[in-house]
Amino acid sequence: MDRSPVIGFIGLGRMGGPMAGNLAAAGHTVVVYDIDRSRCEPLAARGAQIADSPAAVAAASDISFSIIMNDAVLRQVALGEAGIVQGARPGHLYCDLSTVSPTVSAEVGSALSTANIAYLRGRVAGSIGLAEAGELTIFASGASADFGRAEPVLAALGKRILHVGRDEEAAYLKLVHSTIVGVYAALMGEALTLGEKGGVDFDQMLDILNDGPLGSVQLALKTPMLKQRDFDDPPSDIDTAAKDLDIVLSAAREQRIPMPLTSAVRQLMTQRQAHGSGKQDIWSMLETFEDMAALTGAPTGGAQR
Repeated sequence: MDRSPVIGFIGLGRMGGPMAGNLAAAGHTVVVYDIDRSRCEPLAARGAQIADSPAAVAAASDISFSIIMNDAVLRQVALGEAGIVQGARPGHLYCDLSTVSPTVSAEVGSALSTANIAYLRGRVAGSIGLAEAGELTIFASGASADFGRAEPVLAALGKRILHVGRDEEAAYLKLVHSTIVGVYAALMGEALTLGEKGGVDFDQMLDILNDGPLGSVQLALKTPMLKQRDFDDPPSDIDTAAKDLDIVLSAAREQRIPMPLTSAVRQLMTQRQAHGSGKQDIWSMLETFEDMAALTGAPTGGAQR
């Protein structure tokens, strides 16, 4: 019987840590790396091996994953002096799960292909809570055979694992997701402000929206936070969402796609960042609309602003 593949995981932040933990809990042999070694220690206590570089992760594993911050880090992790390309054996499969630009993802894929390293573009949709529960939605693009190798491993991380194409389709699909998340948060902030200014009870307005045809998973998830005005320590903050929309708008420019709504939302995020709210939830854009509408004090039926 063939042995089970050894799994590498690079990037143990708020999403990556729980995901690597779920791989260990599923019985996989896991090798981990993070630039902050202290993030590796809880996983080592659960049996994971700690590597000192992405290259060392690749050398010790058959399939490696990463979930990291941006294009520059992806280049470093995949192609740098201590990157995947330096340690992986021919036939190694590397799956990046980060929100990065399709252009840089394609650049990485081309370089890895030259080194006979398989590359899968994986993207995740879901919150930290879903990452902890192993219930993310994960979509990936790349060769069908590579997806087939990764799918049983990804099953420990998500409830839906989807193959969406051979090239950068997963990267673009994640940008679609990021666009909708950001624009929807701004749209709801604008609409709720109109209701507030018209004297509608804020809590009742949210309850009616949730119970009617305009209700959504996102609105239901955010409703307690909106009622309490508790925008701190969120699963997705303004700074991260702004970074994602920068990638969206860059990709749109390359494809010559006008995105006026997304551009406007990105400017609203800049306003939040300028006022020191970059670490707040993206739905805190509601307060920007309230300020522009000269709403002060507590919303009717809601918590104090």
